[in-house]
Amino acid sequence: MNWPLFFSTFSLIFLAELGDKTQLAVMSQSAATSSKWTVFSAGVFALAASTAIGVLAGDLIRKFVPDERYIKGVGGLLFLVFGCLMLRDVFWARPALAAAPAPALSQVEGWMGRFVIQQAAVFERAAFEDYEALARRTGDPRVRAVFERLALEERWHHEAMLCATAAGAERDLAITAAMAGELPPVDELLHDAAQSSEAVEHAITHERAMAQFYRTLARTCSIPRLRETFLALAVAEDNHAQRLIALRE
Repeated sequence: MNWPLFFSTFSLIFLAELGDKTQLAVMSQSAATSSKWTVFSAGVFALAASTAIGVLAGDLIRKFVPDERYIKGVGGLLFLVFGCLMLRDVFWARPALAAAPAPALSQVEGWMGRFVIQQAAVFERAAFEDYEALARRTGDPRVRAVFERLALEERWHHEAMLCATAAGAERDLAITAAMAGELPPVDELLHDAAQSSEAVEHAITHERAMAQFYRTLARTCSIPRLRETFLALAVAEDNHAQRLIALRE
């Protein structure tokens, strides 16, 4: 066993996967079921299969290009190219964006902000705070456990949207009039079930609206990583609605 190679490969992959859509997808699946080991095993096998494909591809490349110097040279060159593209986005994309005229907010009826990622963070924060209030208010231990779990998962969603905003995703996803036409009304997305006499029904309406919200973002988003994140969140919000329906019944 080449231990230095083992640890360097482990560190590289481990750090690259932190906060990645893979981790978010596993988090959503784990939150939706009590079979944690099943989700863990499936995730391990999926990553193992993906890694195996990468290893086999690398071995095939080595057969056609036996000189290790060329492989390392091409790999280093690709990293430089990707790095230059990222630097270009940092130093050239923002001035161009700033110079571009901002879309008129009057075309986006009922919406409070320009960027959907920022709006999603607002909605998710309102959701976990509302579920926490509902959990404190109820005297039924079973109902309290459901609300506390939903509050935790909505907090995860909020953190995911904050990470996307910190990564600059909001520069690419402005709310347009066409997009606003497909999105649910803002009052359905802002979670305030704690203020309603029918808290569970109100929360179900909110979760369904959030699922529609994320599916709309997934359809209109041209960034693959964000699109997959939105789809995973839509599935999670649908799951929340189903758990609330079960609670109501």
